[in-house]
Amino acid sequence: MPERTTEDDGGAGQIGAGTEVVYSSADDRAEGTDLSVAVIESLAEAKGVTPIDIQQPLYDVVDPDALDRLFTDGEGSVSGRVVFEFDAHEITVHSDGDILVRRVDPS
Repeated sequence: MPERTTEDDGGAGQIGAGTEVVYSSADDRAEGTDLSVAVIESLAEAKGVTPIDIQQPLYDVVDPDALDRLFTDGEGSVSGRVVFEFDAHEITVHSDGDILVRRVDPS
């Protein structure tokens, strides 16, 4: 899954070592990839692990089926975004399918 990753300072992130920010463009994903799957893949990249290594279920923080259907209404275009925290990361899912994952510093 090709994605662009960046550190907060704008430099390139290291895949496999975890990054500060992961941006996943809908245009770079295979057609038909569910948003919920793309969220897990993006979070895994941000953590520097494989998707199977994500232990917390996505449904603990957001309904994956609802997320998959939210911006794929089929009638007209719906714009907006959904923001939630998951596994010490803030995840923003945009209506165009783009996903932004940022690590949240524990306070």
